[in-house]
Amino acid sequence: MKLFILTTALLFGLNAMAATADPSVNEKVLKTFNEVFTNARNVQWSTTAEYSEASFSTGSVTSRAMFDNNGKLIRTIRYYKENNLPSNVRYEIKNEYRGKEIYGVTEVATATATIYHLIIRDSKNIYKVVADNNGNIAQTARFKRGDI
Repeated sequence: MKLFILTTALLFGLNAMAATADPSVNEKVLKTFNEVFTNARNVQWSTTAEYSEASFSTGSVTSRAMFDNNGKLIRTIRYYKENNLPSNVRYEIKNEYRGKEIYGVTEVATATATIYHLIIRDSKNIYKVVADNNGNIAQTARFKRGDI
């Protein structure tokens, strides 16, 4: 779990370092961003020759959105707790992992799919689980907890 938190913090730190004070985000990208993410706060941009990426928060959800240079939304990544999971996905996870806590969720959405990477824990173990919108789940790893 510490590795998950450290990795997430590192990714946000790298994004913050890559953002410039006066980014060269093109108008098409800004237009799409402002239409789609109207409640975004603390927006930080990073750009390359191929894409622009915004890191921001909306409420308790931290997000990243990637756009191509034509303003098309390519991918979003959102980090949140279990209360933001779709009810069918939460039901399947709670049913499969009874008595365990959904500690964190990373949602990766593209035009073709939305995948949920979950960290689930109990008193002895941490489980990495992947789920899709249909509620299909697969455990990808299990670790003994080192924080107890």
